[in-house]
This record gives sequence, C-alpha cells and structure tokens, in this order.
Amino acid sequence: MTYQKASRLSAAGTPEEEQKGRMDDAGIEAELLRRIANGERAAFDELYARYSRPLFSYIAKFLRDHGLAEEVLQDAFVKIWRSAHRYDRDLSRPFSWCVLITKRLCIDRIRAAKPVTVTDDPMALKPVEEHRNAERDPSQNVLIEDELSILGEMVERLPESQRSTLQLAMDKGLTQQEISEKLNMPLGTVKTAMRRGMLRLKTMMASSYE
Repeated sequence: MTYQKASRLSAAGTPEEEQKGRMDDAGIEAELLRRIANGERAAFDELYARYSRPLFSYIAKFLRDHGLAEEVLQDAFVKIWRSAHRYDRDLSRPFSWCVLITKRLCIDRIRAAKPVTVTDDPMALKPVEEHRNAERDPSQNVLIEDELSILGEMVERLPESQRSTLQLAMDKGLTQQEISEKLNMPLGTVKTAMRRGMLRLKTMMASSYE
C-alpha cells in the first residue's frame, strides 16, 4: 500500500469507525429525545439544530412550496416535542422517526387541500394498478400509495361479502357480473354487498379526517 493511499484511509477512517460514528450520532439523538420527553428545552434546541435543515429540505421537495414547508417544519417540531415520550429506540433510529412524523404532516396538508372521497358507486372504483400506473408528480405518488394503503386496511375490516366483492373490483378490476361468477354469488347479492361496503368505506374515510 502506498503512503498516499494509507494517509487517505487514515484521514477518512475505517468503515467500522464510520459506522461507529453514525451509531454514536443515533445514540446522542436518542438521548436528546429522552431528555425532550422530560421537558428539557436545551435538548430540543440541539435536536432542532441537527434536524431542521434536512427536514426542511425533505418537506420542500415533498410540497414544492417554500412558505408551506416552513409552516410544516414548525408543526413537525411541535409534534416531536409533544410526542418524544413515544419514541422507542428499539424500533427506529431517531431521524427516521422524525421523518415519519414529518411525512405524515405533509400528507395531512395535501389531504386538507384536496380531500379524498369515496364514491357511492362501487363500479366507479379504479383498480389499484390503474392508480399506480397513472402519470403524476412524485409527491402525488406518495399520497396515492398512502391512500391505497389506508383504503386497503379499511376494506379488510368489512364483513366478508363486502370485503371479497370490493377486493375483486379493486385488485382485479372485475365487473359485478364477473364477481358474481367468480364467487358463485347471485348478481343481486353482489350489488347489495358492494353498495353497502362502499357506504361503510365512505363513513370510515370521513371519520379518518376528523
């Protein structure tokens, strides 16, 4: 090994040392969150100094609105202050946890500007893949994926007949006649199950924004 190469490696540190440095940062930040949970303002100020710039960059790219990004950043740190007692270092790294809080606030802002609605007509549902394949900007893709995930969880909570019929419409894009044949269920029963399922989904979706 040449002297120059050895010098560069020494200056940069070994991969093990770099990884230890990252782990040390996570440990320091986890401790800051613990202190914030105890109401220590100095710890909060230090975490803000560490995270405000990268979180603002994330929000600005997500929302594409500088003024709104500043508002969401402040909301995010208020949420971090109030929720620090919920942080569990065994489940996630401190920065990842703060990004998750920030992402949810970004999504809430987009939803508030354009609330998602659930139609009364079950056959107006678009298959999941059709939603995913539509061309849109990255922030809207994130929002659509989040909405599809929420909608999927809500469908799972429906009674069996409502769940199975709606899943075939959403996942496979089947018509009511095709669903009737697939499930060996009378067409009238399929229509009733889907209509009731959509009404229940609409109620659940509305309550999720309260």
